[in-house]
Amino acid sequence: MSASSSTGLVTQLDRDGFCLVPGVLGQTTIDLLTELAEQKLGGTDDDHFRRFAHHGSLIPITFDDERLATVLTSPEIRTAFCRLGFTDPRWISGYVIAKPPHSPGLWWHQDWWAWGHPYSYRRQATQIFCMIYLQSTSRKNGCLRALPGSHLNRHPLHDALPEPHTLHIEAEGEDSLSHRVVTGESEIQADPGDLVIGDVRVLHATHPNTTDSWRTAVDLLFVPHFNSLPNEFQAHYVNQFCLPPVGWWTDPSHPLIGSPLSEILPVFQGPDRERMMEYCRQPQWPATQ
Repeated sequence: MSASSSTGLVTQLDRDGFCLVPGVLGQTTIDLLTELAEQKLGGTDDDHFRRFAHHGSLIPITFDDERLATVLTSPEIRTAFCRLGFTDPRWISGYVIAKPPHSPGLWWHQDWWAWGHPYSYRRQATQIFCMIYLQSTSRKNGCLRALPGSHLNRHPLHDALPEPHTLHIEAEGEDSLSHRVVTGESEIQADPGDLVIGDVRVLHATHPNTTDSWRTAVDLLFVPHFNSLPNEFQAHYVNQFCLPPVGWWTDPSHPLIGSPLSEILPVFQGPDRERMMEYCRQPQWPATQ
């Protein structure tokens, strides 16, 4: 990634709420992620895919998977994040998200959970998703769709959509507002090795997978500027269920101490380190915005 291209991507991520960083990961890393995804999918029953029909599989990945640790600590990821201006990136969770052949699209939604906190209205992203697709994506197999600028500005969809990740929105029909083509939306078509980076506040969806093949991705969630967050956010993030138990960093004999992975996991030394913040999934921008 050249200096000029990285500057352009930083600008796009800030302005639009998403960007595509091309060709970051090599084939060895893609092969590791493919192996990880296949193992997770192989242990998943049909009921799970029916429950997450629109979303695709939503299978957690935890810190103790050695393949994941190799990816998280790879020089390619570290360099890409540095060039995107992430000052202290920390991994908090991850999922294998696979859309089966002939499966419906994912509904419009945003994934931010702390809209009740004033920090959520800062321009800089507090949390980002990093999608790594294991097959090239297109409109036909369910590529990502996003609404530029919707991470910073009120959009009519904010007030019209059901709460994300609920049975209510999962039951929305293909002709509903939750799935409709929206004026100004962008398609993000990616190849294996690309990083699709998005502010979790941005409104996004996918097209249906109308092909005979699976479309699989590994979704890694990061906090890009962890050390600059208020204490309550830091305390919340160390409690994520994909991470080791809170306080591992205080045990000198813990196997993570001194490991490469420890450098990208969140650590909070404050006294209130088991605090979880209140969830609020509805933006509270002024109605006139």
